[in-house]
Amino acid sequence: MRKSIYLLLLILSIVLFGVIIFNSKIGKNTTITFNDEKLKFEDSPFYKKYYNSKKIVVVNIWATWCEPCMEEIPELNKLKKEYNRNELEFISYSIDSKSDTEKLKQFVASKKFEWNDVTIENLRYRKLLENVLYNKTSNSDIIQVTSFDIPKTLIFRDKKMIKEYNGLIDYHDISRFLNTELQKN
Repeated sequence: MRKSIYLLLLILSIVLFGVIIFNSKIGKNTTITFNDEKLKFEDSPFYKKYYNSKKIVVVNIWATWCEPCMEEIPELNKLKKEYNRNELEFISYSIDSKSDTEKLKQFVASKKFEWNDVTIENLRYRKLLENVLYNKTSNSDIIQVTSFDIPKTLIFRDKKMIKEYNGLIDYHDISRFLNTELQKN
């Protein structure tokens, strides 16, 4: 009987903690993901179109509510225009919650980006994709609680992350890096 009461209290504490986190500013970049499907990262559109590509892939991780993310959009657009080449791919991925999907669709449709946002097409693979983008693994197949720092820009090549920018990008630094990588082709 006592074990049942303790278990119930533990579950209620976890739920209460989740409600507090999601109703605070701190929790805006925290997700709780329940994985009820046995999905493979290799089956995701992200993997098939970008991760498994021979191109250099620049991935910007952002959210509609993130002010620094909005600040760097013009720099990312400028970068995309400058490096509009076949050997480079620019995409974005939003960590907005599933409940904000409509807001995300409207924002992406506003055409403020010069690149393709891959969030919606990868919703089923969200946990797997975020584990790859944040280089994290889950100890549980059922639930995962993760906090994400944004904005974040990652550069992949041949299924490997070759560069990571945390926070706002420095246009000149990322430009120099891309030039160096393109010369390796």
